[in-house]
Order: sequence, then structure tokens, then C-alpha cells
Amino acid sequence: MSCKNTIFLFLMVVLILTSFQVYAAEQQEKSAILIAAFGTSYHEAAVSIENVVKAAQQAFPEYTIVLSYGSRIIRNILKERDGVIIDSPISALAKLADEGFASVVVQPLQIMSGSEFHEILSITKAFGTMNDPHFQPIFSRIEIGDPLLTSEVDYEKIVVALENDMKQYASNAGEVLVLVGHGTEHPANSCYSQLQNILQKHYGPKVLVGTIEGYPTIEDVLVQLQSMNAQRVTLKTFMLVAGDHARNDIAGDEADSWKTVLKKAGYEVQTTLDGLGENDQMVQIWIDHIKDLFPKK
Repeated sequence: MSCKNTIFLFLMVVLILTSFQVYAAEQQEKSAILIAAFGTSYHEAAVSIENVVKAAQQAFPEYTIVLSYGSRIIRNILKERDGVIIDSPISALAKLADEGFASVVVQPLQIMSGSEFHEILSITKAFGTMNDPHFQPIFSRIEIGDPLLTSEVDYEKIVVALENDMKQYASNAGEVLVLVGHGTEHPANSCYSQLQNILQKHYGPKVLVGTIEGYPTIEDVLVQLQSMNAQRVTLKTFMLVAGDHARNDIAGDEADSWKTVLKKAGYEVQTTLDGLGENDQMVQIWIDHIKDLFPKK
């Protein structure tokens, strides 16, 4: 082999190795965090979800942050009414795979590990197991973070996050703060009773927890209010966003809304239309669950 051919071969090897290193670096850099929310069609309520996305961008600047909505109905409303297209978790993951992302963390914005969380968990597992040993894996790494209320530490963080609400809405005699969650038939609904027990351990009986579609019901809350000789009640949304449920089922003027029912029962009622995503300390719990998936530095 001539000296010229040797030099040419050497340069080709260097070029190939360099190209491979650049490709490997790009693959390593192409990491994403998928925020998976149920979604909302209320513009003013969407700030709660936007706050989580912004917090993730600040906490993980080296990652691409992607938002998805699990509700097909909400996605269709936004598309037809506003021309806004937000992918489903499945579509978002497929796009990330197609764009060459190697590592993905999925962070659901559910309150508990109920049916919606397990649906996202199933999707995540599917993308992690659809790998043929003869082909390139879809993702080299895909993991899912915990919902808001998972560990005892999460509940204790909720106590701190609600401190200002307790001072503002339940500091006077006869005044009670009632947190109203969505509720579900799933066994994970027990988190609401656990939440009330922990909150009352720290703040006393002047904070109650109820649900729209689970236990405790509004009837259960009324029984507790009567035993406390309560006079004034503040209804606070315990959901990611203060959307349809907050504006109609909790604070609406309909005969069966929580506000109307409590007023008929003789209580002074005020409502707070803010989602959990508007509380930075609540948002941080979801961000901490993302951090839990990465090695401690």
C-alpha cells in the first residue's frame, strides 16, 4: 500500500470515527420529558398546566419538554374552536421516536395512581417493550414519574403547600376550608381520606376533603360541617386545573353545585377558582417526581 493510500485510509477512519462520535453525542443529547395532562378547554385554567411545563423547562434546560393531552374530547375542542393541536401521549411518543429521541421521561399530571394514570403507564410500557432484538430499540430509555399523591413525603409537601390557604381561609372561628377533588371509583380514591387525616393532624379539624365523583361525598362533608358548628365555608379546587368541574360542579349556580347545596344548608360560602398548578409548591412535587428518575449527583 502506498503512502498516499495509507494517508487516505487514515483520514477516512478518522472521518468515520468523528462522524460516529457526533452521531452518538446527538443521540445522547436528544432527550425529552413528556408532560401528560388530561387537558382543559378553558384558556384561563390552562395556566396551571403551562406552569408545570415552564417549571420543567427551568429544572431541565437540557431536555426538550413536550406537552400532551389525554382527553380526545378536549383535543378536538381545541382543534376545532381555536386551531390548536395538542398531541395525545401516544402521538407525542411516536413523534419523539420518529425525531430520533433516545431517552424519554413521561410525567403524568394526575393526582393519584387511578385509571387515567394507569392508562398512561400502559402506553409508556408499550413503547418500552415494542422492541425487536433484531432492530434498533424505539427508545434506549423510557420511564414514568409518579402522580402527585404517591408517598408519605408527597402528603407532607401538600401540608406545606396549603399553609397559606389555612392561614387565609380557616384562621377565624367558625370558618372551614373544604378541598374538593374529582374523585373516582378506582381504589386509589382512598388518597383523599388519607389527605384529610394528614391535614387535620397538622391543622386540626378546620380542613376537610370531599370529592365530586367519589368518597367523601358532599353529604359526608355536610355531616362533618354540622358536627363542627361551622358557619363559613371556603371551597377550594383540589385538581390540577380549575376547569369545568370547578366552575360548574363546585362554584356554579346550578341547584346541585357544592356552593348552592351548602348555601341551602345555611352556610356562608366562598369559592376559589385556582388549580393546583397555580401553586408553585404543588408544581414542585411533580417536578420532584421527575428528578427522582435521575441518578443523584
